[in-house]
Amino acid sequence: MNEHAGFAPFAGSTIIAGVTPGQDPAVWERALELAESLSAPLIAAFVDPASYLIEWTPGHEILPISLDPILDQEDETAIAASRLKKSLQDAAASYNTTWAMRIIAGDPAPALGRLAEATGASTIVIGTRRPGIMAKVDELVSGSLMHRLLSTQPVPVLGIPSHGLKHRPHSHG
Repeated sequence: MNEHAGFAPFAGSTIIAGVTPGQDPAVWERALELAESLSAPLIAAFVDPASYLIEWTPGHEILPISLDPILDQEDETAIAASRLKKSLQDAAASYNTTWAMRIIAGDPAPALGRLAEATGASTIVIGTRRPGIMAKVDELVSGSLMHRLLSTQPVPVLGIPSHGLKHRPHSHG
């Protein structure tokens, strides 16, 4: 029996990995491992944190620029994305998988969802909340990315815990 038989609907389907500068490398490594094990292409999706969608059409269609925004090479986002791509490339060198990086625009949850829909992705991989007070404030203001994806996306969402977070035992009762 094929050891991946239970994963047949996922085999060969694109996997989306949400990536950010300074992210725990475990997120990208687990995404690479998953893509390799399923012989699936992998897309590293970097959501431009300073962008927003302006090209909605009356029929609620999204023009292609939302999935491939044009950035000035001197733009801070373009510089950060270039550095991020280099680090992802270095980490991916030892994996046998095809991958590409996409810079997408808008709020992260819907942006990742739009990319997953446009590419027919089977899974979205993201990291868990970053440690620190600013990450907690951001989560309080806009909500957990994991929760927002789980409640809005038709595809499975895989959350990779950060190695920087200390393990806290669950208390029951």
